[in-house]
Formats: sequence, structure tokens, C-alpha cells
Amino acid sequence: MVSRLFSDIFSKRKTKPNSDAKFLIVGLGNPGQEHIDSRHNIGSACAYTISRKYGLKFSTESYAEFGMGLISGRQIFVICPTTYMNNSGIAIEYYQKKFSVHPKNIIVISDDINLRIGNVRVRSSGGDGGHNGIKSAIRSLGTEDFPRIRIGIGTPKDKRDQINYVLSKIPPDQKCFLDNGIKHSVKAVELIIYSGIETAMNKTNGK
Repeated sequence: MVSRLFSDIFSKRKTKPNSDAKFLIVGLGNPGQEHIDSRHNIGSACAYTISRKYGLKFSTESYAEFGMGLISGRQIFVICPTTYMNNSGIAIEYYQKKFSVHPKNIIVISDDINLRIGNVRVRSSGGDGGHNGIKSAIRSLGTEDFPRIRIGIGTPKDKRDQINYVLSKIPPDQKCFLDNGIKHSVKAVELIIYSGIETAMNKTNGK
């Protein structure tokens, strides 16, 4: 009787859908050939790297380039919004609702001018830090409580030239640093999915 009871409980747990196993990975950037390889598109470059690593096929869907697959047996949805940076939240909210992903499982990857080139930081929540894509995500989701991964692109010498700086192409002498930043960001995404946000922060931040 007792063994049957435990068997029934185990069976129910085994077959019950686990909503926590779904993750939405967002690579922020601007659409169009003219923005490829720009500093501001480092987030989308990271998302494309994840898609290649896990064999995801991207297609143009509503509000985003979209791919889906599995990482460590967990369902992932990867998007690169095509709404332009300032309206990224439209795409994020659309796919969050479409696939019923909890905000704590939405991983947003972006550039950050306040970090040294190639440095990576992981946070579980927080403000927008002056980033319009993050600002749009917070506004659309109605919460600041979602993980984000920031890849440093460095600070322009003339802060008045910030817009041109972030939209400009990555110079050859910085590419290796940013490629390394993408590599560490992909690892951070995997850590969040495998082991949780705290482990990802502990193993990524401070390096």
C-alpha cells in the first residue's frame, strides 16, 4: 500500500509539466545588415552563437528572429528582437506570454559601456543601467526581476559621442576581447540553466 502510494506520487511528479524548465534567451541588438558586428549588437551575436552551438535553426517570426531547442534537457527559446533596441520589450513580452515563461527564466544579454571591453557580469535583477533595451524589457514585463548578462564594450573617450560609439563596428583590435566576452556569456547562460543564477554570478562575476 505504502509502496503503491509512493509510486503514484512519483508518477505524478514525473509526468507533471515543469514550467521552470523553460527558458527564454534574449540577445539584444538592432536588425539589419548595417548593424551586424556593431558594439550595440553584441547581445544578439551571443544569441546567434548559442544557436549555432546547440544546432538551433533561426527563422523570422513575429517581432524577432527565433529558434528553439534543448539545453541539458530543458526547453529553450532564443530570440533576437527585430523591433529595434528601444522597443525590445515588445518582442520579449510576446514570446514570454506565448510560451508561458516565468520572468525569472528570461535571460537578457546586452552590451554595457560601463564595463571594460570583454568583461562579463551576471545579475539576477536590477534597474536598466541606462540601457534602452533593458528599459524596454522592464517596462513590458512589468518587473525588474529577470536575469541579465552584460558584456562590456568599453567607454568612448568622448562621452558626448556615445550613440555613434555603440552603433559603430567593432574594431579589429577589440574583436578578440569581445569574442572572449561572448564565450564567457554563453557559459553564463549555461550555468543559469544548469545550476541557477547564484552559481552563474559566483562563477562569472569578478573574473
